[in-house]
Amino acid sequence: MKFALHGMCSLHNNIVSDIRLAKETGYQGLEIHTEKLWRYINSGLSSAALKAKLDSAGILPSAIDIIGCVEAADKATQQSVFKQVETLCQFAHEIGAPTIQLNSFEALNGLSVEDNIKITAQNIAHIADIGKEHSIRFQFEGAAWTPIAKLDDYHRLHDAVGRDNFGFVLDTWHLWSCRGATLEQVAKVDKELIYNIHISDGLRPAENQPWVDEKELRGCLIGEGEIPLQEWIDAIQSTGYDGFYSGEFLNDQLWEGDHYETAEKMLAGMKKLVK
Repeated sequence: MKFALHGMCSLHNNIVSDIRLAKETGYQGLEIHTEKLWRYINSGLSSAALKAKLDSAGILPSAIDIIGCVEAADKATQQSVFKQVETLCQFAHEIGAPTIQLNSFEALNGLSVEDNIKITAQNIAHIADIGKEHSIRFQFEGAAWTPIAKLDDYHRLHDAVGRDNFGFVLDTWHLWSCRGATLEQVAKVDKELIYNIHISDGLRPAENQPWVDEKELRGCLIGEGEIPLQEWIDAIQSTGYDGFYSGEFLNDQLWEGDHYETAEKMLAGMKKLVK
């Protein structure tokens, strides 16, 4: 199995340092954090220089994470998102990153799930068409507290988008915390639709309780939270998925720790789970 260092685990690093961190702690890939990538791009540095760093380290760019607000209904935000897509697709192609993550959030709160899916699907179809020109595919992640968060809704969104370069990233915390999928449902996902896996541990609100700040629930290394992760990974592996796994958390204290120790602990935790 292949493991990618998720750039969220070393939030205050830059990308070049993340490449070295991934190599020296035993990963095969790097899931590139988008804010770091925009800093790199806006500084005037080139995709060729970054690809040379990746190639020299023997690190594969497993994905770019994330383009957000893909649910936007207003033209100004839509155009801003599409412009980001154009830039990142070209860059992704040039460095050899096959996948860019898409997230929808809460711009359409108050509308039905059906309307959320309809509007979001229209935007993603356009995004997917842009990506097609650069041989880039897109993975959707539904944040746990947002309207499109359950696995059944992922499938409905996929059908509405109707593009063959659009699939899912399955994140254990997001799906578990919103009670958005059973293990039986996960085991039945077509492996061709699974582009990446995020192994995230943590907590969740009690049923019918309001969401709190995400960092209050995701401050756990792998194995330190309440998710039955082995059951989740077993279900994922039963699909036949054989791509990258990356570990993720959100926690201010962990971000201020030794990134090497954190990266090593996350990798060790994933290796215990993924057979």
